[in-house]
Amino acid sequence: MAKLIVNNQQVDQFYNANTPEHVTAQLVLEQFGEDATFEVQLTDAEQAEQTRTASRQSINQQVADNASLLGTTSDTTHILLNELSGFINKLSQAQSLAEMRASTESLKAAIGNIEQQVTEGNLMFPYQVKGQTQVMDEICQRAQGVSQVLKQG
Repeated sequence: MAKLIVNNQQVDQFYNANTPEHVTAQLVLEQFGEDATFEVQLTDAEQAEQTRTASRQSINQQVADNASLLGTTSDTTHILLNELSGFINKLSQAQSLAEMRASTESLKAAIGNIEQQVTEGNLMFPYQVKGQTQVMDEICQRAQGVSQVLKQG
């Protein structure tokens, strides 16, 4: 839990980390006077959650709302599913190396330029910023959590 420090002394060891700063300022003003100074000390988990919330708000304001992001994710999944399906079907029927190479053309045309954009630094995916290990851990945790809920239902 967050700690409320007023005039360099802890006055609340279980302070709500989500309390808006203006509310805290008003509380300190009313209880400790105009000259009082305060800070809220967050736990690492609370700081991480506030950082995550702020990032999500910035993404929502500067890039796209959740519905648009979900739509983009859905479009990406559909493109990949369709192209991968075509690739697998063509590859499974290939009789020669030339036919195997030919089976990649549609997939290459659809997404082949992505790798070059990433390599040249013109494109960076969020998972690269967050770190692939962290993202994989989040994917597994969410998948396991959803699976547990479905098992209960």
